[in-house]
Amino acid sequence: SKLVQLLSAHWWRRQIADKCTVVAVSPGFIPSTGLSAGAGLKFTMDMPGAKLNDPLGGSNILRAFAGDDFPEDSDCIVLTDGGEWWGREELAVTLDKDLQDKWCPSREKIGQEEGIARE
Repeated sequence: SKLVQLLSAHWWRRQIADKCTVVAVSPGFIPSTGLSAGAGLKFTMDMPGAKLNDPLGGSNILRAFAGDDFPEDSDCIVLTDGGEWWGREELAVTLDKDLQDKWCPSREKIGQEEGIARE
């Protein structure tokens, strides 16, 4: 789900904050990309939120890689299909560190829970 993906993005942001900037980009819902091919789903342009083309979505992905206009608040990591950064109010539930840790256990935690010794 998108919730778990955002929890994971925040978890990774905390883990590698000293190495890079983590950004979650929502390029928008663009049925013409063909991403649903083979999934047994048919998306059409008349669906709510569908975009006619992907220039803005694509430019936002590029902006995430090459941009330097990130929000001052490092928790605000979502760049929307409209080119805006989500604020804390839109991200509130995903900012819960306990929830992030629950859905994104470390390798060590998984090893402990599954009884797998790390070599």
